Amino acid sequence: MSIKNNCKSSSSRKTLIALAIGAAVSSGHVYAQENDNEVQNTEIEKIEVTGSRLTRTTFDAPSPTTVISAQSIQMTGALNMNDVLSTMPQFGKGFDATDGNYSFGNSGINAPDLRDLGPTRTLNLVNGKRPISITNDSNIMLTDIGIIPSELIERVEVLTGGGSAVYGSDAVAGVVNFILKKDFEGTAIRSQVGGTDAGGASSRSLTVTHGLNFDDGRGNFSMSVDYFEQEALYYKDRPGSANTKRFIPNPANTGPNDGIPDQIIATDLTYPNFGADKNVFGVWNTATGGADWYQLDDGVASLRTPNTSVVDGWLATDGSGFDPVEWGMARNPYDRTNAYARFGYIFDEVTMAIDVMYSKTKSQDEIDPPFVWDTWTTVETLTADGITVPDSVQDTLNAYGDNWLLLPYTFDEAGGRGHKNEREYFSTSLTLEGDINDNWSWDVYVTTGFTKAKLNSDNALRNDRFNSGNFTLIGPCQEQGNCPSFSPFEPASQDVLDYVMASHETTTDVKGHGFAANISGDVYELPAGRIQVSAGAELRYESLDYRPSELWSSGKLSSQMTGIDDVSRNIKEVYGEFLIPVVADAAFAKSIEVEGAVRYAKYSTESASFTSSKLGVNWAINDDLRFRTTYSRAVRAPQLGEMFSGLSIGYSDLTDPCDSDQIDGGPSDGRRKANCKSLGITDGWDSNLKGKRGKIISSGNTQLSEETATTLTAGFVFQPTYLDNLRVSIDYYDIDLADLIVSFGASSVLSNCVDLESINNEYCAQIERDSNGDVLSVRDTFLNADNSRRRGVDVEADYAIDMAKSFDLPGTFTLAMGVTRQLEKSYTEYDFVEGKPLKSDALGSLGAPKWKTDVMATYNLDELSVRWTTKFTQGGPRYNDLNPDRYENQEIEDSIVHNLWVGYDLTPTANIYVGVNNVTDETWLDNPFTNWGALNYSLLGRAFYAGVNYSF
Repeated sequence: MSIKNNCKSSSSRKTLIALAIGAAVSSGHVYAQENDNEVQNTEIEKIEVTGSRLTRTTFDAPSPTTVISAQSIQMTGALNMNDVLSTMPQFGKGFDATDGNYSFGNSGINAPDLRDLGPTRTLNLVNGKRPISITNDSNIMLTDIGIIPSELIERVEVLTGGGSAVYGSDAVAGVVNFILKKDFEGTAIRSQVGGTDAGGASSRSLTVTHGLNFDDGRGNFSMSVDYFEQEALYYKDRPGSANTKRFIPNPANTGPNDGIPDQIIATDLTYPNFGADKNVFGVWNTATGGADWYQLDDGVASLRTPNTSVVDGWLATDGSGFDPVEWGMARNPYDRTNAYARFGYIFDEVTMAIDVMYSKTKSQDEIDPPFVWDTWTTVETLTADGITVPDSVQDTLNAYGDNWLLLPYTFDEAGGRGHKNEREYFSTSLTLEGDINDNWSWDVYVTTGFTKAKLNSDNALRNDRFNSGNFTLIGPCQEQGNCPSFSPFEPASQDVLDYVMASHETTTDVKGHGFAANISGDVYELPAGRIQVSAGAELRYESLDYRPSELWSSGKLSSQMTGIDDVSRNIKEVYGEFLIPVVADAAFAKSIEVEGAVRYAKYSTESASFTSSKLGVNWAINDDLRFRTTYSRAVRAPQLGEMFSGLSIGYSDLTDPCDSDQIDGGPSDGRRKANCKSLGITDGWDSNLKGKRGKIISSGNTQLSEETATTLTAGFVFQPTYLDNLRVSIDYYDIDLADLIVSFGASSVLSNCVDLESINNEYCAQIERDSNGDVLSVRDTFLNADNSRRRGVDVEADYAIDMAKSFDLPGTFTLAMGVTRQLEKSYTEYDFVEGKPLKSDALGSLGAPKWKTDVMATYNLDELSVRWTTKFTQGGPRYNDLNPDRYENQEIEDSIVHNLWVGYDLTPTANIYVGVNNVTDETWLDNPFTNWGALNYSLLGRAFYAGVNYSF
């Protein structure tokens, strides 16, 4: 196979220099075995770099840009691009294969998160254009990069800092631009299989790419088909993961600041009453102050978990309960089929390109079976409701001298609750480019596309057919007098399951259309060079149509969702950009260039319009040293889902400030305790939210306005002429984001209710409590409220050594490094109690490491290539400023992962390779803060893969 340059237009000239990127770009991820001779012999013409629409003769733009080559991608063994990006120093976790558990529709989503500001603040592009979005289970639009097969990618360009002046909304943290291969000639096949040492998460892929030239090279048609499948990794396949290991109260603790940990690590934990595969009931043990748990086998009751072995009301420490990881996936399965085609033709005056992309992905999650929370009841109440209490249960109660029992129920016979996500993506575009004269060019771009998502939910318990308060069947069967027999002391029959369980389907459709026209060229000749300008206009349309199943929207299930009825908006934007050469060939200034851009946007869903801008300076002192800086104002417009989401009801972990463990907190004047008392709650009261999820009612907010950010990058590039093949760049970044669109948070609503001067406030009005104080529901919504800031320094360096010249040894050796030293990861929210902003900085804690580093060493000898990669993420405490007595072993160890890749060219057209990721088999299962498999602390363990490339 060959990739052949056939074109003479500006579009083709961009393709011509793709091979030169490894030598021209400041990057720690692009130097894998590019051919230096080929680079030097390639004629470099004007090109377009991510972050600007102006063309230039080099990649020396003022904004720091990291480039990841196709070869470096292959050397990771990753078949999903988010697996490559999420472990790089510049990125946070984003959405990945670990996000499916206890979500309705997040499984299968892959969305990068530059600078850990949230995936919605990273703009993702394909060939410089916006792809059509998909939505997560909160109806937030995201670009799913999982639909982009890694084999089709020529390179990835990562721009740090605001890019809104060039690309529009969302480019707050930066831009990730996926440049796809084009102008193929020939056929290429790649296949790869992989698995893990401990089992689970095996993968396989096959990609076939074909291209041909015609009409004496004026035309090219290329296409590619890709299939990728990855199996699930279950928590039960990694002993010690998830809730089997947690922090629990330390019985040896004597009080605050005693040098004894308040919370200690417990292993082999189980659930006394949750996820039960037996019928269970609890009886109050007066001597121990809690419930002893019994199980029933063929109607015979026996003690399973004594209260003395129960901590926090929901964890058994003696292993007598039910397995917490019987259900649940550490990584969701994933199935992807992609097809991509491109047709290009060079007419006499115009170059035309038509692109078509289709993708279909499938994923799913599976959690514990449907259940009913435990509730206290009496024998008399159960009997009055027609439920026969087994003699062994009655005998057990008699032994305790009580007639009250704590009764939960798990529909174990139904199996786990599953959510299957199927998404389709389609887009097509037409690009026309041409030259007006030698100095001016134009281009026009038109695109249209859609995404369709189907969510199939299984084993949903119907509240209109099962009364969880008294364990009876209700609804049509009750009215007709033909309800199947059911008892909370017996397994559910198939007839019962058929009646109370439901499967339902929810659909989400997103449509997008776009048109852009640009013109650029030289306007005036200065002593230092020509002034360049670019201007253009862009029109976009996007719509969101969310249709939950009739059953889900009816309120007959445990949660409720209201649809978004095909809301849409138009976006109109105009922009201008300039580059002015100020100085050339002067002392201490080989060149000084100033460039800037401004973009005006008008959204039909907002009464206000907004403007983005940037100003950059590029100062090359000589051929060795160049300084660069960019200051910009970036924006993120509120999304359709944030504005128009209907009423939804869900469940999440909440903290009740009136709970016995929380009531002494809050303001120092003791108002929390007094306000809780005004709500009828006294000291020692245990909230119903302890160990359980609370009901949250949420909705959109049409009054939202845009987020704004000021971003600054400043640094230098050092590439000494006296030392071949060395390049070093150091860049400072500062992203200050204001007016964040956030959910206020149901727990914040709860705390503000009782921490303000009195309970006569707007927050208490959003809370519904029962007469006994239990929280029945909390209302929440989106609003522009908080600020966030990221500051740090990126260091990238690479050095290629000709071993024969330097050490009289065969082969070549390349050492590359990418380092991020984070200086600030702060969040500022307004404290309504104190009446002032409250700033917290998580820097140095788990999830906010000060240091992240990638180091890559590559050795090439004839047909053999070897790469060793070390990835370092600094550990730290779970929370900053935490009392050292709070947790045992609260300091999290560093994450250090070593990867090995070996490739061999059998022939000029055939290559085989093998790899081992996580060579030392790190899993970090010893700490409850890392045993879930996130934040660069993966549960995969050692993984293997092997593949083949063949072209003809």
